[in-house]
This record gives sequence, C-alpha cells and structure tokens, in this order.
Amino acid sequence: MNNSELIVRTLTGIFIVGITLAAVIFSPYTYLLWLGLITFFGTREYLQLESSAFTPAQSILIPFILTLIIGGAGYIMIQNLETILLIAIVPSIMACIIISQFLKSQTPPELVQKGKAYFSAAIYIGLPMLSGCLFLTPDYTFYYVLVPILLIWINDIGAYLIGSKWGTRKIMPLISPGKSLQGTLGGAAITLLLSYILMRLWPELPKGYVLTLGLVTPLFALGGDLWESALKRNAGVKDSGRIFPGHGGVLDRYDSLLFVMPVAALAYFIFVI
Repeated sequence: MNNSELIVRTLTGIFIVGITLAAVIFSPYTYLLWLGLITFFGTREYLQLESSAFTPAQSILIPFILTLIIGGAGYIMIQNLETILLIAIVPSIMACIIISQFLKSQTPPELVQKGKAYFSAAIYIGLPMLSGCLFLTPDYTFYYVLVPILLIWINDIGAYLIGSKWGTRKIMPLISPGKSLQGTLGGAAITLLLSYILMRLWPELPKGYVLTLGLVTPLFALGGDLWESALKRNAGVKDSGRIFPGHGGVLDRYDSLLFVMPVAALAYFIFVI
C-alpha cells in the first residue's frame, strides 16, 4: 500500500467511524437511518455477490423493500406501538416476492437461484437489522448500541495487530488467509478487557449485558468476517462494493455487525428489558 492509498484508507476509516458514532449517538432516528442504509446498500452488494441474474430493477427493489421493513419496524418501536407484526412481516413479504416470480415464466434454475438469494438476503441482512430495532425503545439509550460497536472495533484492531506480529497458525487460509489463531485469541482478550473498562466507565449499564457481549463478540465477529470472506471468494471478487474508497463496500465494513447485532439484541432483551 503506497502513501496515497494509505491516506485514502485512513480518511475513509475516520469517516466511517464518525458517521457510525454520530448516527448512534445523535438520536433514535439517525440510528434508524443508519440501520436502513446498511440494509439497502448491504442487500444490493449481497445480491451482486450471490447472483448475476438480477435485473437492475430487481437489484433496487428488493433492498428497497427490506429497507422499508426496517424503517417501519424502527418507527413502530420508537412510537411504542404494537410489535407483534414484526414477527411475521419479513417472511410474509419474502413469500409474496417469490410468488410474484411465478408470473414471469422463468425456468426452475433461475427461479430457485433468485428465491434463494431473496430469502438469504432477508436472513443475512434483514433480520439482523430488524433485531437492531429492538434498541429503539421510547427511552432510547445509545450506550447499549455503542457497546457492541466498540467491542467489534477493538476486537478487529487487536486481532489485526497481534496477528500481524505473532500470527503463525492460520484458522481458515482458503477463506481468509490473514486470520490467525494468535490474532483471534489476542483480539478476544483485548475485547474482554475493554468490556471490563466499559463496566467501570458506565456503571449504570447492567454488568451482565456488557460482560456477555465482551465474551461472545469475538466469536460472532469472527463468524461474520469469515462468512463475508467466503461470499467474496465464491464470487471471485476482492471487495463486496466500492462505496468506501480503500475499504470496499458496506458488507466489508459491517460484516461483523450483522452477526453480533442479533446477539446484542438478545442480551439487551435478557438483561435490560
């Protein structure tokens, strides 16, 4: 990486961190907008990785529908309205989309390929972002969202630094050659240490919530990273997109969050709600 590429990557990284923190901290509506943007652009990237059979209209329509679902769910949560519909809305809409495909006289392989991509996009991206809406209670407190985000970041940084220095035993070299056992364990130790620091800094947060995320974030973050790497390897591309210069796409930057967010929402439900 030359100096100009390093500068671009650094500036983009600062921008991503700034936008993420601002969205989460400023208000529940900016947090919801952030979830929606991840849903829209992440789904577009995923459909491009998954299949080349989608028309330009389809590659916009499906992300748009999932984003509307996330936006509606988040608004319902903020307004403290009835939430039972959230359980059925995603599979119902996905089923309607699949049914609509039968009207186009497609061949079975094409229909199955698109159907699998629709449902997997809803599961991989839609449901984690939907679970992120659980934090949008009327008394939204950004600390509960900020904790998993900070833990993901420190885990990534710690794993990279320790893995670069001492990483000799690769975990899954065919999927992600840079991931090492030493880096993974080192990142996990630093993540657990940060969770302890956050418990001291924010004593008003339930200790069970922070400690649980400190323990499970390294595992689920690694899973999200490896899964997105496998998707890119399978598609034969280096990055999932180009929206972030020097960093790739939305999935490249938020792959770990997609796996950690449901666990964080579950911990929030258990220890806070």
